[in-house]
Amino acid sequence: MNKFDCSYDRLKFDEACVNVISDNGNLNKWLYSLSMDCLSCPYKRIVQISNNISLKFSTIETLKWRILSNSGNKEYVSSKITSNIVCELTPHLGQYGLYELAVQNNTCNFRTIKNPTYPYTELFITLGVIVFILCSISVGRSLWHTFKKVKDESNNKELMKRRVKAIDTFRGASTLFMIFVNDGSGTYTVLEHTIWDGMFLGDIVFPCFIWIMGVCIPIALSSQLKRGVSKLQISYSILKRSLLLFLIGVSLNTLGTDAQVENIRIFGVLQRFGVTYLVVGLVYLCFPPQQSKILRNPSPTSTMRKMQDILSLLPHWFVMLILVIVHCALTFGLPVPGCPIGYLGPGGRHEDGEYFNCTGGAAGYIDKTILTLNHIYQYPTVKSVYGSGPFDPEGILGCLTTIFQVLLGVHTGTILMLYKDWKDRVIRWLLWAAVYGCLGCVFHFTNIIPVNKNLWSLSFVFVTTSFSLAFLSGCYLLIDVAQVWRGGPFRIPGMNALLLYVGHSVCYEIFPFHWRIGAMDSRALCLIESIWVVILWGIIAYIMHRKRTYITL
Repeated sequence: MNKFDCSYDRLKFDEACVNVISDNGNLNKWLYSLSMDCLSCPYKRIVQISNNISLKFSTIETLKWRILSNSGNKEYVSSKITSNIVCELTPHLGQYGLYELAVQNNTCNFRTIKNPTYPYTELFITLGVIVFILCSISVGRSLWHTFKKVKDESNNKELMKRRVKAIDTFRGASTLFMIFVNDGSGTYTVLEHTIWDGMFLGDIVFPCFIWIMGVCIPIALSSQLKRGVSKLQISYSILKRSLLLFLIGVSLNTLGTDAQVENIRIFGVLQRFGVTYLVVGLVYLCFPPQQSKILRNPSPTSTMRKMQDILSLLPHWFVMLILVIVHCALTFGLPVPGCPIGYLGPGGRHEDGEYFNCTGGAAGYIDKTILTLNHIYQYPTVKSVYGSGPFDPEGILGCLTTIFQVLLGVHTGTILMLYKDWKDRVIRWLLWAAVYGCLGCVFHFTNIIPVNKNLWSLSFVFVTTSFSLAFLSGCYLLIDVAQVWRGGPFRIPGMNALLLYVGHSVCYEIFPFHWRIGAMDSRALCLIESIWVVILWGIIAYIMHRKRTYITL
């Protein structure tokens, strides 16, 4: 919010201008504002009401205004205090909109001078162009393969025949969208991360990325066991890969810093991959799915045969139950100094700042106690709205529910291995998607456990796993069953996902992976820059695929 003369030409995208008009008797009246994203927060003092003042506001957040008759000596006023209110309103501000707020004779009138523009025009046009290009390429490739016999992409045709292409496509889509989000997602907040409770599209990417790792674990480890690789060798491989993922993640955390050891963030995205892969990999290795004689019963009416994906993973379900119990016990039962038991809020100005240092409740407390304040994430999304302190969204406690989610991915991969008919696979995937989705919605809408990516809450696990199962089912039907889509342009990047993620993190601020033109005050320009980064890494993935180069640990 800034003072300046209202003019359409001086506004940028996601900005609106309000011209405040008042009479001479309003010198003791002040405008206070509250973002609707900041739940149970106090109103913040904006400006004293006077003649002909123009204010610029961001249209990203929905605002509530109060005109208070006071001395203006308090920067924050609780929303629970209802005295001295001249008027209260919820303005609907849109980008490039011009508005007028008239405060006269203790009354307020708000009107639109110039209508705002629709903020998603560039996004829908860009998506339409991309979809058209991809469909054209897909149709062209299908016709090419129909009328001309071409060499198979792999030197081992039998291997490619067995490989489920939907998995690579799923992983590639998650990776490329993660790159898009990390690059700013074209400045569209609905494609980024939500502030605290709830979920935007950007919040789905990471859980999808890590869930598909769980799907691949039974496929990869069972293949090694069948080849006669000893469990000791596999355990060493799991340990080495987990350690490398963790160390690479810590190294990435030092990018753009002076790598001061006292302040290095310990946990992060790849670190969580490393921790979960270590635990889930060893659990699967210790308790590989076993099919008893009853489960091998060829009778299609056998109840146990229909439930073999559940029965063969009984030890895994037991581990998952323990994880959920421990996580809930710590979340809702761990005493946190200065905070109520079971607090799940964002801290900061939430509840009028009563629990300012309680961000994340038990999750934040465990990280601050074990990792110390300097080694956790210093700039969480919640800080911009609530003014909260450091909090790590990839912290220690969230690892428990992440391991639980990856084990749910193992269950999905086990279904893929046990059932050879595509109908059996898809029906089970969609049924489990419905179950998880219902559980997540019940937890969230009853406010028992709200969906929260920062806390990696149990409801968040269920909702994102439900989405992942539905998306994988769709990819599988289109690519591996109906074969109307070859998975492009996501399948090839999905075969080199680790390289793309690490590469884009390292090259985030260097040309040609990142560039600016002027003030970048055009949404279309920001969107083009974000899409350009995704295309560039996609091209790199295709080049490496042509050279048969795949980076694994």
